[in-house]
Amino acid sequence: MPKLWKLKPADIPLQKKLSQELGISPILAQVLINRNIRSQESAREFLNPRLSGLHDTKLLPDIDKAKERILKAFKNKENILLFSDYDADGLTSLAVLKIAFGKLGIPHEYYVPHRLKEGYGLSEHLVTYAHEHGFTLIITLDCGISNSKEIEALKRLAIDTIVIDHHQLDAGKLPPAHSVINPKRQDSRYPYQELAGVGLSYKVAVSLLDSLMEEELDLVCIGTIADVVPLVGENRIIVKEGLKKLVSTKRQGLQSLIEVTGLKNKAITAEHVSFILAPRINACGRIGPSDAALELLLCDSDDKAGLLARELHDKNKERQRIESRILQEALQQLEAEIDLANERVIIVHNDNWHQGVLGIIASKISDRFHRPAFVVSFSDGLGKGSGRSIENFHLFEGLRECSQHLVGFGGHKRACGMSILKKEIENFRKSINRIAFEKLTPHDLMPSITIDAQMSLSSLSLDLLQELSLLEPFGNANPKPIFSSANLSVKSKPALMGKDTLKFWVTDGKQAYQAIGFGMGRYFDLVSCSETINLAYRISLDTWNGNNQLQLEIEDIQQCQCQA
Repeated sequence: MPKLWKLKPADIPLQKKLSQELGISPILAQVLINRNIRSQESAREFLNPRLSGLHDTKLLPDIDKAKERILKAFKNKENILLFSDYDADGLTSLAVLKIAFGKLGIPHEYYVPHRLKEGYGLSEHLVTYAHEHGFTLIITLDCGISNSKEIEALKRLAIDTIVIDHHQLDAGKLPPAHSVINPKRQDSRYPYQELAGVGLSYKVAVSLLDSLMEEELDLVCIGTIADVVPLVGENRIIVKEGLKKLVSTKRQGLQSLIEVTGLKNKAITAEHVSFILAPRINACGRIGPSDAALELLLCDSDDKAGLLARELHDKNKERQRIESRILQEALQQLEAEIDLANERVIIVHNDNWHQGVLGIIASKISDRFHRPAFVVSFSDGLGKGSGRSIENFHLFEGLRECSQHLVGFGGHKRACGMSILKKEIENFRKSINRIAFEKLTPHDLMPSITIDAQMSLSSLSLDLLQELSLLEPFGNANPKPIFSSANLSVKSKPALMGKDTLKFWVTDGKQAYQAIGFGMGRYFDLVSCSETINLAYRISLDTWNGNNQLQLEIEDIQQCQCQA
């Protein structure tokens, strides 16, 4: 599918102003402008994120109320239960609060539901469990905001609930909990809405201890990156500082996981966490109980840590095998049954697909076809599904508009979970597609690349690459800068290397660089027959065999001219 190139307009006067005020290049200044960072003060804060920039925890709704209730439970020797989600965000949320409770000497127990047996969030089983085991206070982590029915049932049993959850509220409605800590509340005075679940758990821990808990930022960083929240504002501060702590972490479990995955003695980036560490922490909860992942996060034994790290590594391989098989089946169903000309939302479903990988598959289908996608697995007539979306379609709002076809749902703008009866799947398909036809234009369904600046190759340098590293950590809402160069001559015959990697040299007549496209073998014929091309790319360092040379990591290629 061809991609639209969206070149950000250059703001030359503001470029010059920021460049002079901050002592940075006009190119870096323009990249900041592209991220809506337009003042000297906001640029300094972005380029130099500090823990002092974190907002006052007291601004979070109900946080003082929650703190008072927790300390009251401690004083009165009540039974406290920490209840978390089973993904990396939920497990790191649980680990952070367990550490805080441990420092305060607050006795507690914890409960992480089994994804396949119990599903996401509170359940009737949990209500019964809490009552039978004498708990009088439950604290939900990275879940709970959509569990009004269960929280009301707990309330009738004289069990208080504190909800610590960052997910979207349904029509602004709060569950009937003792406290609801969520910056997305309509009455919230908190200046930043995009903290992950672990970010909120960290804030509660900071409030309880009256300490910044800097050593726990390695855990907060992992959960924040794993949940793909925007890496700007407070999240940027948390991840920037957390990555420093992660490199030198004292946690034996994380040390072993870093070693098993080949990251030992490397400068760990947000990308490493996103694609290497977090998937292994998530893997346990995706295909079974998440106990081993939580144990690894809290482990203080070298021998045990090594065993747990290898277990998580093996679980991730198993998850990949399951995912590969189901993805293939989903794509076959899509090709045979779905007319993309008439459906703007992709819905694939089957009986007994493994529920733990549905979100990953929905994400891959959405990325490949550039439209919202749902993957649903049915068992005994009830389906559990995950959805992923594109920029201009708010998934949570879309589900709310056709909620009459759903048993339940929750999530964000770009990701959601839902449950549905099998008899309603076609009605849901019609409703969500009707909404998508109203909200999305054909233009929205075309993949696009946002280009920060058009460059001559002679403008590139190792110094520029070093300067752009000030923008790290990269991630959601702060991607690696993409540049483009026009009318480049193809200087060498393209080569296909290893796993579908394309390599060739380009020049603009003054400077030549090697271009490399990972997984981009499909462009081989286009480059082979082209005299000149337009190239969209990121700049990076080629360190193979100690080269340390600048290279262009290809994002997309457009043909300018073909040979006769």
